[in-house]
Amino acid sequence: MRRIKKIGLLCLVLALLIFPGQALAASNPAVPTALKAVVISSSQINLSWEPVSSAAQYYIYRANSSSGTYTYIGASDTPSYISAGLKANTRYYYKVQAITNSGSSDYSAEAWAVTHSESGRIAPVENNRLSGSDRYTTAAEIAEAGWNTSSYAIIAGGENFPDAICASPLAAKYKAPILLTPKNSLHVETKKQLLALDVKDAIIIGGTAVVSEKAADAIRDLGIKVTRLAGVDRYETSLKVAEAIGDFDEAVIASGLNFQDVLSIAPIAAKEGMPILLTPKDSLGSDLKKLLDRHCENTYVLGDSGSISNNVYRQLPSPQRLTGTNWYDMNINIIEFFRDRLDLHTCYLTTGAAYPDALTGSALASLQGSPVILVGSSLTKDAAAFFQDYSSAIQNVVAFGGAEAVSEKLLDTISSEIGTVTTSNQLITNLSATPQSASQIYLTWNKVNDAVAYHVYRSSSFSGTYTKITATTTPYYFDTYLSTGTTYYYKVQAVYNGETGPYSDAVPATTLTTSAVLMQPTNVKAEIRDTNQVYLTWDVVSSALHYNVYRATSPTGSYTKLVSVSTPFYTDLNLASGITYYYKIQAVNNTSSSLYSNSVQAQTWLDHNVLTAATNVSATGLSPSQIHVKWDAVDNATFYHVYRSTSLTGAYDLVATVGSPFHVDTNLTSGTAYFYKIQSGNTVGVGYYSEAAYASTMYGFSTLGVPGNIKATPLSSEQIFLTWDSVANASYYNIYRAASSTGAYNLVGTTDSPHFTDTHLTTQTTYYYKIQPCNSTTTGDRSGPVSGTTK
Repeated sequence: MRRIKKIGLLCLVLALLIFPGQALAASNPAVPTALKAVVISSSQINLSWEPVSSAAQYYIYRANSSSGTYTYIGASDTPSYISAGLKANTRYYYKVQAITNSGSSDYSAEAWAVTHSESGRIAPVENNRLSGSDRYTTAAEIAEAGWNTSSYAIIAGGENFPDAICASPLAAKYKAPILLTPKNSLHVETKKQLLALDVKDAIIIGGTAVVSEKAADAIRDLGIKVTRLAGVDRYETSLKVAEAIGDFDEAVIASGLNFQDVLSIAPIAAKEGMPILLTPKDSLGSDLKKLLDRHCENTYVLGDSGSISNNVYRQLPSPQRLTGTNWYDMNINIIEFFRDRLDLHTCYLTTGAAYPDALTGSALASLQGSPVILVGSSLTKDAAAFFQDYSSAIQNVVAFGGAEAVSEKLLDTISSEIGTVTTSNQLITNLSATPQSASQIYLTWNKVNDAVAYHVYRSSSFSGTYTKITATTTPYYFDTYLSTGTTYYYKVQAVYNGETGPYSDAVPATTLTTSAVLMQPTNVKAEIRDTNQVYLTWDVVSSALHYNVYRATSPTGSYTKLVSVSTPFYTDLNLASGITYYYKIQAVNNTSSSLYSNSVQAQTWLDHNVLTAATNVSATGLSPSQIHVKWDAVDNATFYHVYRSTSLTGAYDLVATVGSPFHVDTNLTSGTAYFYKIQSGNTVGVGYYSEAAYASTMYGFSTLGVPGNIKATPLSSEQIFLTWDSVANASYYNIYRAASSTGAYNLVGTTDSPHFTDTHLTTQTTYYYKIQPCNSTTTGDRSGPVSGTTK
């Protein structure tokens, strides 16, 4: 009999393991309640629920949509579970069953959460603002907030909206920012972002009436490939953009006569890969219809029949109208309609009175699946209700544009609507694990407000079983008696009000080996941060626990230890201005110290009261190997350091020290962009670096002829008139002057005609001239000298 009972119990256990989702007995446990899903990271979601009396275990199920198939993903002995290995910026749905020896409960109510985005940088601070002095600078600020680098950039016109408003989904395809520029020039802030992001391909949305070829050429001059997507009107342009997006099965249909409706859906369309297609109110173009028939299963129509007629509506694949009593209500209605595709962790605000901030911001919002909410001077009733209803989900509110676009008062109002959110406040952040020796690892993390204790867990593998090893009241812990040269994984929970918060992300650390030899720190750099600060950085040394920083005031002087730091960087403060300091770094652990690094030096700036930064710095390509750099003279400066780089944000090398406010840089590579900064100096020290200026050397070598029949005719005591024969294929001429026939010839002017008047000369003085023909691709040889004497 006992044997029969054992066999029966074994069958029951096997049945539970093989069929975890099926009830096996008559007396089923209660259904788990209060299931919560809290995002931990871009790959983890923490689940928790109320414990069920007599439950021996819980089974967890996951689906990719509310109506999708739920799949068994694991079991837990406690009323919590970490769902790991997830995709970034993706919504997941969960249900839980309670399991006892007699059977399983029904499924719990579902809970869902959206994993965080993997985008390199997002605006993480509540009530933050991304803004600049104008729409172009604001677009640059948004790009800087969302991207460290980007191979692509979308360029839209900053003066009119019709072509620009369909750009967001294309930006999402290439994970690219949207930057704005005026029609006839490349805005300086846009130029800086293109260079800072190391963009290789720029896609212009719209024709030359929106972004001229002059602006496009300015982008090409940066070494960036330019592609233009444009049609004869806004409708054809939107088709071109849709075709560039490629495959899609949903699309947005809008009239294109207003920007507010499109910008409400732009970040959603971008995230979902839905093109935004524009159509006249009463007619559906044949090309648009063919495109929709070929790709689309569903369409979302913005506006009522006053925007898109019923005749057009009926020709669309599975159309659904999205409307509102005004633009702001329509904006909220659109966000509510796509609520299950959005992550409300961060909500972006922008004015509904202009398109640029919302357009460029939509690319950033789409990275995180965040909504963009249009606002006026105050919140509408529906918008206020939205913030109240989702206050528990909203962690950050970020405004695009300055206070004149989204007021501080409005931000304060929204802050009061969403209240204080506590869920994320219990999440452990910045957990780090540092090996201290062959048997110790030191853990630290950020303090959690209201936490009374922390639970520390350890595992021998990332996905293995984590065992609680201690409870501590401090945000740090020494884990000891570990095995030599072994990797351990750690997680930490905060404990507050009798509850535990979500697990942190797991972090690994490997104990040291007794034979570990510390390498010499390398790639040490010293950067001036202020008149009295030097910022030092170096590469991490394997097995180093900290670094000793040494300083001297001469390269052969006595080095004094300043500090010991655990990070591969240090800011040396309170230094004297205009002094050169020398530094060495040494890596250290519990058993050994490395050799000193190579010495680096930095000279602190002089105060602005002594030397200001050089201004009006400009650079001009003179030939395939020469660039002329000039700037305004600086008071009290007796010399100038000229620094050069091959990129805006790259390392600048000292290439010359000159006594006059100009320099001709030689021996350069043809067809190459060079960047220059100027630093003024005197016997006391050096001043601040100037803003960077750049120019490109010309391409190739010239087949242009040499100017002939040059004549220098004195006109007065201060003027000499130069003439020469035109050179075939030359589009302009450089004029050089010297005080003697064999002296240094300096560029004094450029003209597109074969004559030039040299002015502001000294009376009864002989001057020598050479003429050089040029065009857009080549630079000719200079002529022989010719002289003229003022009267």
